[in-house]
Amino acid sequence: MKKKVITLLMLIIAFNTFAREFGLHFDDQGQIIKPDQEYLWRGLDDEKDGARNSAMKNFKLASEFGNYHAMSLVAYYYMQDKNYPLAHAWFKLIDFDKIPNRELLDNVVKNLQEIMSKDELSRAEALHNELIETYGSYPTLSRRMDWKKNLKFTGTNIKGYIPPFLRFQLNSGIQVTSNDLISQMDEFIFDYEFTVGTGRVTLDEIEVIEIEEQE
Repeated sequence: MKKKVITLLMLIIAFNTFAREFGLHFDDQGQIIKPDQEYLWRGLDDEKDGARNSAMKNFKLASEFGNYHAMSLVAYYYMQDKNYPLAHAWFKLIDFDKIPNRELLDNVVKNLQEIMSKDELSRAEALHNELIETYGSYPTLSRRMDWKKNLKFTGTNIKGYIPPFLRFQLNSGIQVTSNDLISQMDEFIFDYEFTVGTGRVTLDEIEVIEIEEQE
């Protein structure tokens, strides 16, 4: 039987980014830069520079936080390597209802299944069951919670605790209040959704304003 040839177009997003270790960072609109976005950006830069192994590593790190776009890129790499069971297993991690290019990926997975043997499909199922222990919804939720718990904010020695009446003054002129930050953190942790950020600033460029709580 003649096998189909699958072509998957990888969407590369251009960002002005640079490698760095990160804790809490904001973009120019006052939105937190999610760690999975940072790893995705790094991976895309690696891809552009031809550093495939480093790109794969960063895409997997982004996937650990639940980033579906990164998961699709990992699957794409495995398809390039003709490791179809592993590619299929990674695609199965993605909730297609929560991504903008569902139709494209639906077709890719359907075509992938058509060229895989029964043994390969069984292997893919076993691999998927292994992957969900690291990249499933519960472990990715736990990892987002752990990221917040490891942050330390001015005015407290308690990691992960956001002091009330704390304000961040960004270079763009926008202020981020403690309530804004709490809301964004909760949304990132409990209502995770992949979004594409734009400009970025780091805490090195932020003046932290602490306001005393009024009686």
